[in-house]
Amino acid sequence: MVEIIPKPTPKLPFKWLNILFYFSLILVLFSIFSFFLIDHFQRKAFQTLEDLESTLAREKTPEEVALEKEIFSYQKKINDFSILLESYQPPLNFFPVLEKNSHPKVQFTDFSLNPKNLQAILSGKTESFQTLDQQLSIFKKENLIKDVNLSKLFIGKEGKVEFTFNLSLSPAIFK
Repeated sequence: MVEIIPKPTPKLPFKWLNILFYFSLILVLFSIFSFFLIDHFQRKAFQTLEDLESTLAREKTPEEVALEKEIFSYQKKINDFSILLESYQPPLNFFPVLEKNSHPKVQFTDFSLNPKNLQAILSGKTESFQTLDQQLSIFKKENLIKDVNLSKLFIGKEGKVEFTFNLSLSPAIFK
């Protein structure tokens, strides 16, 4: 059957189509604008990177080289000094131990201390062999003195007993 009377075409919701069309148009324009904006920033970043690379690649001036050498020499001196400072053992801790362990009738006349080898050499004089033996016993009882050797012993011009002790010290004495 053929209809002679035309029917009106159904109307679509016109309002929604217009909104969708304009929204799509704005989205396309925003995408194109964003593309060019990102491209601009990328070129600017590449130019900055090239400038920095050329600055790094350029040769140093003689003043910069001299200043760099001076700084490195100071750095080496500081490092050397810190190594010395770390390995330094203050010998001053030995003197209170010696004072505490000295017999009142013993007079020390010569002294040599080697903290690196933990050795001390003490020369002195006293009135008698008995006092010398007492001094030797005092040193042997001290925990910070590992070993005591009487290396020289003789009667001096004044009739006093002269001697030399070699002391082996504990590392704790220098801490």
